[in-house]
Amino acid sequence: MYRHTPDRGVDTGESTDAGPPGTTSPARARDVVTSTFEELALALPNEMAGLRRELIRWLDEFPLDPDSTHDITLATYEALANVAVHAYPDGHGWARLQATRSGDAVTITVTDTGCGIPETRSGPRSSGGRGLLLIDKVTDQFDIDTGAHGTTVRMTWRPAALRDQSSA
Repeated sequence: MYRHTPDRGVDTGESTDAGPPGTTSPARARDVVTSTFEELALALPNEMAGLRRELIRWLDEFPLDPDSTHDITLATYEALANVAVHAYPDGHGWARLQATRSGDAVTITVTDTGCGIPETRSGPRSSGGRGLLLIDKVTDQFDIDTGAHGTTVRMTWRPAALRDQSSA
């Protein structure tokens, strides 16, 4: 299993109060705005492009700056493209895109039930191999859970516009 987690100190908007991880403090609970989006599609390039368009429509509901929208869309599409290209080498499968806005955080999760990401790649590589690095650069938090059961890529952003809106 391969996992990538951010350096300590990356604020994901989760409460630091004594409570279960991922919970919001009672004082902030009444101020949290929550919106979700979820789609399942065949892991084919044209279907992944369709998911990207649906995500952009969902993101348009929020007061995001163009750079934040670009980063979220780019990283998500990289994760979706990885599913279409690598997850099902012996046939086709599914990709699940889940998106949540909770308070000032946007979290995108891309999941497949494919072959997982091998620890080492064999054979010559003519292109590619930079998608996960790119995702790491444009997210506030990023982790991967992969194995024979498939892969889950979870990405979180805390765009300034949402932080400003939450504190208003």
